Amino acid sequence: MGKKNENEFISILKSNLFGILLFLAIAVLMVSGLKNTAGKRKEQAIQSATDSIRRAIITCYAIEGSYPESYEYIRDNYNIYISENDFSVFYTVYGSNVMPNFRVIEKG
Repeated sequence: MGKKNENEFISILKSNLFGILLFLAIAVLMVSGLKNTAGKRKEQAIQSATDSIRRAIITCYAIEGSYPESYEYIRDNYNIYISENDFSVFYTVYGSNVMPNFRVIEKG
């Protein structure tokens, strides 16, 4: 009886092989698509943060007549929010009349 059940299982498996392979291919494509979407979302978040900081720096210069001395200054005074759990901001000042250099990178 064990041999008969095993033969039935193999027969069912063979008759449904195309469907099983199709299901696996679709599952792989879905996982790949989700990973790709997550990567693009991070890139967009970094670009959005970079654009926000740049606008705040320029606004600060236009209003105050000098560039901000730190990222913390523009964060506190120009309502910039960047998830500090996910991203780090590196901000370098060269002088009050030279636009600071900054970079937003993903943590981890």
